[in-house]
Amino acid sequence: MINRMRTFLFKAAAAASLAFAAGAGAVAAPAPPSDPSVDESGRVLSGASSYVRMPAVQTAVQSDRRMSGMLQVRLALDAPQGRTRRLIGEREMWLRDAYAETLLLYGARMYRWGQVPDADLIGQLLQEDTDRLLGEGRAQVVLDTVMIYAN
Repeated sequence: MINRMRTFLFKAAAAASLAFAAGAGAVAAPAPPSDPSVDESGRVLSGASSYVRMPAVQTAVQSDRRMSGMLQVRLALDAPQGRTRRLIGEREMWLRDAYAETLLLYGARMYRWGQVPDADLIGQLLQEDTDRLLGEGRAQVVLDTVMIYAN
């Protein structure tokens, strides 16, 4: 009885994984843009080959101990050396995590609801994260958009 149950579970798991693999293959992932200076909306951001686009970072903004909106920052890194651009690709997850944590702290402690976000301070904080993870002076943070979405 137990062997039949194990066999059934094994076959069910195998069938589910095959169905998932077939379904995942049927849905094609979007092709990365051929030009790294073009973002997902098709906007041309820069013609420089040293410009590395980073995914947008979002965090909640609080007011009166409740979520009042979202802070979104879109940025890129200007890395003149090819080695640094490869390092950015390798450490992209760590960079995104550091940026998200920094923006979370900014949104919770430094930003006051109703004020304009301080783009200079945000850029400085993100530059410190970049220098810590890539090495000082290897890449420059370039802010594209800093905006608040209200609930």
